[in-house]
Amino acid sequence: MKLSLDVIGYGGYFTAPGESLSLEEAVKKAAKFGYDAACIYAHRPLGFPMDINSERRKKLVDLYKELDLEMGAVVCCTNFMKGNHVLLYPQEKEIFYVKECIKMAKELGSPIVRVLSAFYGFFQNPLAGTGYGFPAFESRSRRVSRGEDWLEAWSDVRDGLSEVSKYAQDNGILLALQTHPEILGNNEETIEILEEINNPNLKVGLDLPLLESQDPDFIKNIVRKMKDYMVYSHTISLAKNQTIGGAPYSWEEVAPGSEKDPMQWEVFVKALKENNYTGLLSAEICSPVVVKGHKLGTIKTIDERYNESIEYLKGLLKKYNCYTGHK
Repeated sequence: MKLSLDVIGYGGYFTAPGESLSLEEAVKKAAKFGYDAACIYAHRPLGFPMDINSERRKKLVDLYKELDLEMGAVVCCTNFMKGNHVLLYPQEKEIFYVKECIKMAKELGSPIVRVLSAFYGFFQNPLAGTGYGFPAFESRSRRVSRGEDWLEAWSDVRDGLSEVSKYAQDNGILLALQTHPEILGNNEETIEILEEINNPNLKVGLDLPLLESQDPDFIKNIVRKMKDYMVYSHTISLAKNQTIGGAPYSWEEVAPGSEKDPMQWEVFVKALKENNYTGLLSAEICSPVVVKGHKLGTIKTIDERYNESIEYLKGLLKKYNCYTGHK
């Protein structure tokens, strides 16, 4: 296994205003900290494919060689659901976007494009509470009560993923589908949609903090089930914040191996080794970064977290003799 830095943390999405870097500057950070690869977040202001012409792509390839970095994944945040109006076409735009990311990945020499099935709300559809057994995507109706709106959304996402999977197959690129609500609420559903699409180039990005449970036996079981599918993994950690009495009321990202990290990384790494997984473990920072004094973090904060992540994970991989990088 090798370690990668996903440049998303330097995009300014979750840090204080003005605290962001260009794609090239972020890639240099990956080399500075000792990562084996850098993954390109394919959105503005970092790596949106329509902003990166052929000349800049050639310079990026040269930069990676100069820095002795492998080309990691091209990382997309996607939503293949259709719009709620007959004259809105979000799915068509999403398909076009992913195809452009596949073209860019091929030109840069990246083997993997990470995708999501849907990202309609934030971990839960705002209308989910009005459903009857399944998440709802409409107001209360007979369709909602029968789950037809959910089945329709599933079908829409499956069709969109199927189309981009065929394009990826034609271009020799693997798609890594990350388990992520709304449509794919758990890893069993991810396996189900892969089986329904049945394209050899549609694989899985399996993230430890997005598993349904941190029970060691559950982790081992899911990793085994994903053996033939898994080609990518992000390494964030999620810590729950609890009220008086222990009720969870929020969560926050923390660095792997840090004091508040509840993730079972040793169990996960050992299970990956048993599966002979040889892909990337890619560090990312993709939610609000709030630091002491109740203010948003800076580039310095992002640097510290990426450093903390690689120190812990590289040590863990070396402990179990499964680090295959050369840094």
